[in-house]
Amino acid sequence: MGPSEEKTVDIYRDTWVRFLGYANEVGEAFRALVPVSFVWGSYAVATAYVTADALDKGKKAAVAHGDNPGKTTRVATAVVDTFVWQALASVIIPGFTINRVCAGSLYLLGRTTKWPLPVRKWTTTAIGLSTIPFIITPIDRLSCLC
Repeated sequence: MGPSEEKTVDIYRDTWVRFLGYANEVGEAFRALVPVSFVWGSYAVATAYVTADALDKGKKAAVAHGDNPGKTTRVATAVVDTFVWQALASVIIPGFTINRVCAGSLYLLGRTTKWPLPVRKWTTTAIGLSTIPFIITPIDRLSCLC
């Protein structure tokens, strides 16, 4: 890329907005400590991110294809492809993974320690939050195979 060429920044993948897609993972990590409505709210934020990204890709596809034949199909394909990929990579697979890590750790802490329940719950939340950075890249790669 030359000095006069600028890289196009995708607000949904190249900026802080990307972290909104991880909101449900944070919600799942805190599930043991907060009301379930907080967890569902975190899924609403992540789903709004996925939907906004899909609509953005649809708008970009519409502009790129102008009035060419098959424009509607290409736009629909861009929206559906982005929505499905982002739903898998940002919401479904990571949410399930963090949920199971936290459930398993809470169960194991209950079976193997004599810690009071609040300590076990906070430990479970810390384990869930610390797991998030380690699952992002493998899940993104797995989602690309789907």
